[in-house]
Amino acid sequence: MNRRQARKQAFLLLFQYKFQPDDMELLLERFFEENNAADQSSYIEDVVKGVISKKEEIDNVINEFSKDWDVDRLSSVSLAVLRLGVYEIMYVDDIPSAVSVNEAVALAKEFEGEEAAPFINGIMGKIKEKFN
Repeated sequence: MNRRQARKQAFLLLFQYKFQPDDMELLLERFFEENNAADQSSYIEDVVKGVISKKEEIDNVINEFSKDWDVDRLSSVSLAVLRLGVYEIMYVDDIPSAVSVNEAVALAKEFEGEEAAPFINGIMGKIKEKFN
């Protein structure tokens, strides 16, 4: 599994978290039983648990840069994409911010459609500028 695939799996786990917040440990356990994440296991576990532990801070940053779109109004897909991307920018030093932005846009396109890309790109770009 490469980093892009691992990021996609982390996104899917974070998407599930919105609907099953009390089951994240079980979701992670099942994921690792059913998937060979190999050298990406620590990345997946670290970002998923990191996003959850820093959720309030991350959501505040998203709210700051999304102007009229409070996190409560964002789609579940956009919210999971943004949380993952913002976490990477703020807390994962070995991933360039530009990569986090590009990957967030790619996930949004894949799971929400082309129309979501400019919105995600705009927010992530502003956040990247602030934290670089």
